Amino acid sequence: AVVSTQSTGSDDQILEHILNPSAPLSSGTGITITSDPAPLTDEEKEANHIRLEGIKVAEQNKLPEALTLFTRAISLAPEMASLYNDRGQLHRLMGDTVKALEDVERAIQLSNGQGKTAVQAYTQRAMLHMRNGDEENARVDFERASYLGGKFAACQAAKLNPYAKLCNQMLSQAMEQLQ
Repeated sequence: AVVSTQSTGSDDQILEHILNPSAPLSSGTGITITSDPAPLTDEEKEANHIRLEGIKVAEQNKLPEALTLFTRAISLAPEMASLYNDRGQLHRLMGDTVKALEDVERAIQLSNGQGKTAVQAYTQRAMLHMRNGDEENARVDFERASYLGGKFAACQAAKLNPYAKLCNQMLSQAMEQLQ
């Protein structure tokens, strides 16, 4: 029998994963995150302007003022998923995980689980699950965000994958025995 010394693309992927277990199994999902719909109505445009102002204020660590701006934006355009996602992140930063989860779930619902906002919202919800010690639901949400093109989420999903954990443990033991 002839043994090939050439590696295939999948061999290279597996070797890369062994050498870098926290990276996703493929070097990229091949998926480009789709943009959210552009604001169309005057209300949506104004809400987006207020949202951007809220982000600037939050970056200055004026979180209560930013919260007021995000809430005002939502009152103008209550169907814009990105507004809920941003306010959810702000709630999380302020330590209010209950309100954060409510807003993130609303963002997922309004985005129909698609696009940039969905990637961010699934990732945020996964981080909230992690904060609550719920690795299984965190892994599921990281995988959803990864499927939509989220690279950070893909890395986190790989770290939480029980098969990857077992494989890494077995590989570590094998490497120790070789030394």
